[in-house]
Amino acid sequence: MNKLLSVLDKASCGFSFVFNSYLIYLILTKSPKEFGVYKYFLVFTSVFEIAYSMLEAYLAPIHYSFGTTDLVLISTSHKTFSRFTLLVLNSIYWGFYGSTLSIYAVHFIYRYLTVCKNHLIHIFNSWKFWLWLTIPLMVGIFWCFIGFYLCEPNSETEKLSKKYIFETFGEHIEHFVYLGGTVYTILKDGTIILHWKIVIGVMLMSLSIIVSFSIILFCGIKCYHSIEIMMQTSSMVSSKARSLQSQLYYALVFQIIIPTVLLNVPLAVFFVLTLLNRGPGEYSAYLSLLISLYPVIDPLPNFFIISAYRKAAFGCFKWNRQLSDVNQVPPNSKNLVAPANISIK
Repeated sequence: MNKLLSVLDKASCGFSFVFNSYLIYLILTKSPKEFGVYKYFLVFTSVFEIAYSMLEAYLAPIHYSFGTTDLVLISTSHKTFSRFTLLVLNSIYWGFYGSTLSIYAVHFIYRYLTVCKNHLIHIFNSWKFWLWLTIPLMVGIFWCFIGFYLCEPNSETEKLSKKYIFETFGEHIEHFVYLGGTVYTILKDGTIILHWKIVIGVMLMSLSIIVSFSIILFCGIKCYHSIEIMMQTSSMVSSKARSLQSQLYYALVFQIIIPTVLLNVPLAVFFVLTLLNRGPGEYSAYLSLLISLYPVIDPLPNFFIISAYRKAAFGCFKWNRQLSDVNQVPPNSKNLVAPANISIK
């Protein structure tokens, strides 16, 4: 499974780099002027996904859960960095993972203020725009802190995990660095011992996700109703503007569905199984497979939904097809043209 994940992560990184790089080119060269500063949010998201996929390709992280224990394992084999550096990179990976939703929360805030014509939209049209981009950075640092300080390695977790890791991967725990831990242990007499650092870490991560989702849901619902009203009643807004707002909204909806399905729902399931003392063991590797697909799939809705990018991306294929049709001569055509140098009497 380690080798499969490593290959998949590298392939995902390659496709993510191609898709997102081309999307950045389209954003900077083909975006309608109505996009305004929003195109820089789109560029920021694509750069984020490229960086995310590159880190994931190098680390090949394994999400592993058993009993009441959740771990993110990084194999030290074929890694040039020290164990401590890999531990820091693991925490940075947690930061990337945790800041994903906050990026889309900022997207939805901007779309809400734009579509609803809220007076606060002016804060995006000044130097304060850059402050909004620091929100995902702050959330990422927050998750790094949770991973590095609240879910740091300890002897108790290593002792508990040693047997399970060897049975699943055929390698000793010393061949990995990890972040995570055991939420609680059950003694022989049935007494439950909570591990408060891990519990607090889980609570803080859950709070971060809930806050981001709440912002997304609130702004998303408001945007939807405003767009519906705009489509039905507004005669002051051009059809182009209405269509553009609708495209941006639905592209954003699909882009939030993708990380929700590939990142957050599996993680929530794992948390629940861990709390129920039902960690899936070797089957938890499927979470790593799902997560690796995120930076590849996430940029695709922009290509298909936003017309300016769709026309630019697929225009070359349409042009080639038309050229092929012009040059192709039907084999049994009756509409043959006589050569110019032959006179017909």
